[in-house]
Amino acid sequence: MKAAIIKTVGSIEICEAPTPVLNDGESLIRVIYIGICGTDVHLFNGNHPTAVYPLIPGHEFVGELVESKGRGSERFNIGDTVVAQELFTCGTCDACAKGEDNVCNELSIIGVHTDGGFAEYVKVMTHKMYRLPKDIDLKLAALTEPLAVAVHDVRVSGLNVGETVLVLGGGPIGLLIAVVARLNGAGRIVVSEVNEYRRKFASDMGFDTIDPASDGFDERLRDMTAGRGFDVSFEAAGAPSALSTCIDHTKNTGVIVIIAMTSNAVAVDTGKVFAKELTLKGVRLHSQYNFMGAVDIISGGALSSDLQKFITGIFPLDDVAEALETVRSGNNCFKILLEVK
Repeated sequence: MKAAIIKTVGSIEICEAPTPVLNDGESLIRVIYIGICGTDVHLFNGNHPTAVYPLIPGHEFVGELVESKGRGSERFNIGDTVVAQELFTCGTCDACAKGEDNVCNELSIIGVHTDGGFAEYVKVMTHKMYRLPKDIDLKLAALTEPLAVAVHDVRVSGLNVGETVLVLGGGPIGLLIAVVARLNGAGRIVVSEVNEYRRKFASDMGFDTIDPASDGFDERLRDMTAGRGFDVSFEAAGAPSALSTCIDHTKNTGVIVIIAMTSNAVAVDTGKVFAKELTLKGVRLHSQYNFMGAVDIISGGALSSDLQKFITGIFPLDDVAEALETVRSGNNCFKILLEVK
């Protein structure tokens, strides 16, 4: 099969690669569209701590089922339009037993630890695969995985109808969190983002925005809730000061959800966490149950008009290097897809 392979850090090539061989309980998907994630850029740059090269990246895929072997295959038909949670998990550790497979003791991520979807075919676990309606917009379906991240993060936060939300970081994940929070009935949602293009993007989608580098940032942020603070804050920026901002501007007994990965340890004012009785929650990827939630949202079309705006470019697989550079530059693009033909 044709595949885009990162052979060494900073170099990706279109090559011939072996088509994956299935084991019992596994399925083969012919990839049609796949999104480029920030993780793929980190892999390309050599900034992922557990990746092993050479590697076919990519985990945000939608495609056609071409083969299924053994357990679970009876639930599908060859030719089905499908997506799949990108995790290989053991199913037996404490985390898996509790439905928290995203922190499985033996977690392996497609496109990071095993070959992914920047290719004609990708192998998945059949019980983590879901059929989509035949008339689904495949480009929107390629957003299922990042949407699942947002669904997971909002559900973990315990956000209630009418509550106020602060999102630090207006990239694809941050803005998807804002979109899901709005769907979940949040009252006011504020997106803090330093990049002017992304800030305007969020504003055009109907969210209040603020530039964290602007004068009077803290005072203006306080004014947005009349000094009460936000019920829930999502740290999706990864900037050194972002968690401190969340701690300062989340109301007493509020919740802070930490999404962004940082390369260095971040100092936490535990005195403020104690005094305000804040809850800090780390999140990783998404559970299978929350991936199912994203599948239901995509299938039902509840966010179709919002998600259509996210896709700002589509490149053929052959132009993967240019597509990665476009994402890496962050200029005038939001979500980039690869089309595999």
